[in-house]
Amino acid sequence: MRIRFALGAASLVLCLAVGTADGQSPPDPPRERTLLFAGDVMLSRGVGVRMESEQDWTFPFQKIAETLAAADFTFANLECPVSDRGRNLHHLYSFRADPKAMEGLNQAGFDVVSVANNHAYDWGPAALLDTLDRLRAAGIRPVGAGANDLEAHYPLLVDLGGVRLAFLAYVNVDPKEATAAPGRPGVAWLEPERVLADIRFARPLADLVIVSLHWGVEYAIQPQRQQVELAHRIIDAGADLIVGSHPHVVQPLEEYQGRWIAYSLGNFIFDQKAPGTRQGLLLQAKLVGKQIVEVAPVQTSISTSFQAALAPAKEETTLPVLAGVPSKRAARPSAAN
Repeated sequence: MRIRFALGAASLVLCLAVGTADGQSPPDPPRERTLLFAGDVMLSRGVGVRMESEQDWTFPFQKIAETLAAADFTFANLECPVSDRGRNLHHLYSFRADPKAMEGLNQAGFDVVSVANNHAYDWGPAALLDTLDRLRAAGIRPVGAGANDLEAHYPLLVDLGGVRLAFLAYVNVDPKEATAAPGRPGVAWLEPERVLADIRFARPLADLVIVSLHWGVEYAIQPQRQQVELAHRIIDAGADLIVGSHPHVVQPLEEYQGRWIAYSLGNFIFDQKAPGTRQGLLLQAKLVGKQIVEVAPVQTSISTSFQAALAPAKEETTLPVLAGVPSKRAARPSAAN
């Protein structure tokens, strides 16, 4: 991991002199880490057919693997069960990826995935629970679903080299019958008061609380007013970062009370063809010590063969930010970052 030293020569001499005088070494600078958040990852339908034809279950991630590997932590929304179990419930679109697709998720290096979305239950509770088991067996930790509502709502705690991260994930996109309940497997439904209570519970357990929300209107390029209001309440309750998914297109970022809200990161791996659905954002958050000090969007694109890659760099790329919200610290990083 790269650690940047900002001490000038005179300051360095002074620090060394002080350290020598009292017999103590100067303190180490706070450690820097990079967290990377991806949008929707769907490995069924056309993506699944392509992986099968290539006989390569890592195929969708090959062009982006180096970028993901450079981060200290990676997160995505897994938009399909990965299982050979269950029964097709014949939703409008029903996804289920071949269990071999777990190889691609593993090779991509995802540490945590949200399964709180409207496709997690496409093949019923058996496929959902099987997916959770397969993820854990692959070393990928799921959040936002479980064997009952307590498990679905309980914060996922991750120790990142001494920095305690708490993850929560929710969905408010039908089918609502996928909602977990006492004794019934399912996903964590986005009920505002319970979400706020979950955040208050998680707050003392962690240094950073990160909330994933599967919400909004498909293909809308702006969040709804009620989404903005709820996001602000979630930050006020103690969340440090919100990452959104479901619209399949990128929506603005917002800096609120010194914290960031990504209303929709768009698609990361998907087989859609509508305008905007083949572009997405990776949200790169820089930690110094135990604080997020900067976030930056990394633009991605999806090829016609369903491979994610960094989007071609442009001379001037502006970050979409909600009107009236300051856009400081919002420049697009170079591919080298």
